[in-house]
This record gives sequence, structure tokens and C-alpha cells, in this order.
Amino acid sequence: MLKLAFCRGFSLVELLVAMVLGAALILLSTTLYLSSKAGFRLNDEKLRLQQDGSHAMGLMEQNLRQAGFGNLVSAGSVAVTDFIEADGQPAQGLRGCAHGFTRPLGPGKDFSCSKGPGMAAFEVAYRTDDYADSASGAGVDCNGSKVKPMAVPGDHPAYRLGPQVSIARNLFFVASRPGSSASALYCQGNGNNSAQPLLNNVEQLQLTYGVAAAGEATPGQLLDASQVAALSEDQQANWKRVVSVRLCLQIRGEQLVGAAPQRYVDCDGTARVAGDRSLRQVFIRTVTLRNQAAASLVLLPAP
Repeated sequence: MLKLAFCRGFSLVELLVAMVLGAALILLSTTLYLSSKAGFRLNDEKLRLQQDGSHAMGLMEQNLRQAGFGNLVSAGSVAVTDFIEADGQPAQGLRGCAHGFTRPLGPGKDFSCSKGPGMAAFEVAYRTDDYADSASGAGVDCNGSKVKPMAVPGDHPAYRLGPQVSIARNLFFVASRPGSSASALYCQGNGNNSAQPLLNNVEQLQLTYGVAAAGEATPGQLLDASQVAALSEDQQANWKRVVSVRLCLQIRGEQLVGAAPQRYVDCDGTARVAGDRSLRQVFIRTVTLRNQAAASLVLLPAP
């Protein structure tokens, strides 16, 4: 008769060691997974901030570069273009407000400059194409709506180019979204006169204007909008002296992805520590207003 071989099992010590090693392996795997997930969320949030902020900055920069553009009708001591108002007078290409517009959203909109606290806002205007192409931005406002043409006075030199002109007017401002405490960057064009949000969670929008002396194209002063407006009683002349704009935009991420509150430098150049674990990103660009600078070089008639 065959005898069964003696089978020895694990001892209690061996079983405990195996359990500890298994638990350590599971803990290590979980830690690596959570770390990888946190890193992915962090990088994804950084990429989203970069893309959204760059898009908004690009749109504002594009508009500022076009400010004051018009097709040249006649050259002389004072250039005449088809960038005009309905009465045939030269139009104003740029206007800024240091503390935003008075009431940019809701009923009874008021785009005069606010006297209270608030972020900067600005308006740009330029001659655009008479046909609409939202892909290239021709003939449309900042929201892609077709700009309605207006009649050119029959006695204006621009009438030789055509009986109508299309003038785009875009207003950029920061305001709280309806039903939310978060601020967003908006743009209202004159295509359908409706403001649309461009970017959420805007914490700072700051504009500094490079102002040149009459007949110069190089900025000699860096002023905010209130200081530009105070240069003289003639607001159109004041803003025609602006030949560059420094844009600074600070935005906040949607998610709490940082391991600790972030350290960053804001638009004022002040080092700060965030009050939460959301990411912040600051974008800064200086834009040359080529149409304004070119206009400043036109020789004025001798007194």
C-alpha cells in the first residue's frame, strides 16, 4: 500500500511576510498610478491654459494691429482714408478705459468708461472688407458676424472707391458671467451687437499705452487709459498718439491640480502666492499699432 508523502504548508511567519510584500507592491502600484494621474491632470491643465490664453491674446492682438486701418483715398499734408464715421468725419481707431465699461452686459448697456474699480477694457475700429469670410476674419466682427455696410457721403473723397464702407467695431472687456461669480473676457462686435464670452476665469486684464509726441512714431510715455484721455480735450487726437499697447492677461485654471499653492508674478510685477491649488498663467505681449504709427508720421500743414 502506497503512503502519501508528507506535505508541509506555509508557516505563520512566511504567510505574514508574503502578505506584507503583497501589500507593499499594491501600495507602490497605487502610488505610481495616482502620481501619474496627477501629473497628467497637471499637464492637461497647463496645456488648456496655454491654448485658451494664447487664443484670446491672439484675437486681441489682431484687433489692435488693425485699429484705425482705412484704404488710402488721397495723400497730402493730411492723408484721407475711407475709415470714416457716417457723417464723413475721420473715425477713431482706438479707445480705452482703465477700469472697464460702465454697464457692458444686460439691459441698458453703457460703454462709457467706468469710474469705479474694474479691469481694463478697450474698443477698436477699422475698415474691413465688404464681403464676409469668418475663416479669414474678412468682413466680420470679433464674434464672426457680418459687419453691416454704411453709406459714404456723396461729397466725401472715399465715395470714389465705392458708395458703401464696412467699419468693424469690437469692444473687449471683463465681466462676471450671468449666474456665476467668475469673470470672463468678452467681446461685443457691431455685427449683431451681442457680447460673447471668449475666455473664462480671467483674474487680470491690464493695458498700458505707448504714447508718441506729435509727428513721432516712437512712444515717449507709457500711460494707462485715464492718463491718455487726460492729455487734452481732443480725445480723438489723444488716442491717435498711441502707437503701441502692452497687453497683460492673467487667467486661472478650472481644477485644483497643484500639489501646493502656486507662486507667480502678476501683471503689476508683484510676486504672489495663489490662494488655492488652481494654476495661474500670465500672458504679456506688446503690440505695435502700425496704422496709428504710420498716421503719426503724416506731415501736418505749416502754420
